[in-house]
Amino acid sequence: MRRSPLRSLLSAAFCAAFFVSSTGAADLAPMFARGMMLPPPGRMAPLPMPMPKPAPEKTVKPAGEPWLVSAQIVAAWVTERLTALTPAETASLPEPEALEAYSNAAATEVAALSSLSAPQPPADRMLISMEGRRVLASGLSAQLASILQYRTELKPLRPRFVGEWVGKGQARARVDYMNPVGITRGEAKGFRVMLSDGFERLLPNRRPIPNSLMRELPLYFAGDSVDVEVTILNTGSTPLTELTVSSVQEEHTASGDAGTPIGGPVVKSVAAIAPGATAVLRWRIKLGSVAREAVNFEQTHLTVLGKDPAGGQKVLLDQNQAGIVDPPAL
Repeated sequence: MRRSPLRSLLSAAFCAAFFVSSTGAADLAPMFARGMMLPPPGRMAPLPMPMPKPAPEKTVKPAGEPWLVSAQIVAAWVTERLTALTPAETASLPEPEALEAYSNAAATEVAALSSLSAPQPPADRMLISMEGRRVLASGLSAQLASILQYRTELKPLRPRFVGEWVGKGQARARVDYMNPVGITRGEAKGFRVMLSDGFERLLPNRRPIPNSLMRELPLYFAGDSVDVEVTILNTGSTPLTELTVSSVQEEHTASGDAGTPIGGPVVKSVAAIAPGATAVLRWRIKLGSVAREAVNFEQTHLTVLGKDPAGGQKVLLDQNQAGIVDPPAL
């Protein structure tokens, strides 16, 4: 029995369709078909290519959290309200002309200050020394307050401080102070203090320093007991007889006059001093205990009376500052 040609053709078509659908060859069919329909050489034209779609725009989020932005706005508003000037304060503001005048005056003052010399060290530094809970000293005098801790250990700087001869008549005198623990010397800018243990310091002084203090003076401490030796010299050609020597401690005076007495006088007697001879007297004085400064000078007021040939006594010597000592306060 012979098959019909139509039946064979249909069978081949169904087989081809099944092969294409099962193997994915249908996707290649347009390509094969396009290759088969290529134009002849020289007539190639650009193939239309589909353009890619633009990417969707991304949403930009604001920096920071929304509550932080709100907090900043509130803080700025509160700050503006708190720092805003009231009408009264605004009305009290100086005028620009006044500000300019003030600036000019300030510039003039600064220029004047810049032309001044460098300042000197302060004269009243607050150096306070404490012993337990008791204040020993303050102010300028406190610069020596630390000495009190070893005051009893200080040895004499020298066995004798030799004074200067005073008097212009027949009787001359010299006051020596025994065993000073230091020396105080007046200088242009203040008083230089030197102690036997090597301590040395210049204490500034604002007031003018009198000539009587521009030299070395013996240093003790307020309330000390000091041995004093007085030498009387007869410079005349006749003897001095029935002498009375009187001494009293006084507060130092810049003018050289007699000062306020500190304690009672000391009175000594000398029978006679031959021409060119000397008489030496010795006693002990107590320095004032109420000192006001780090340098607190006392003067020894010395008086020598002698027998007057006409009767009575006459003043042979009266020296307000026969000797000067420095008993600083601690």
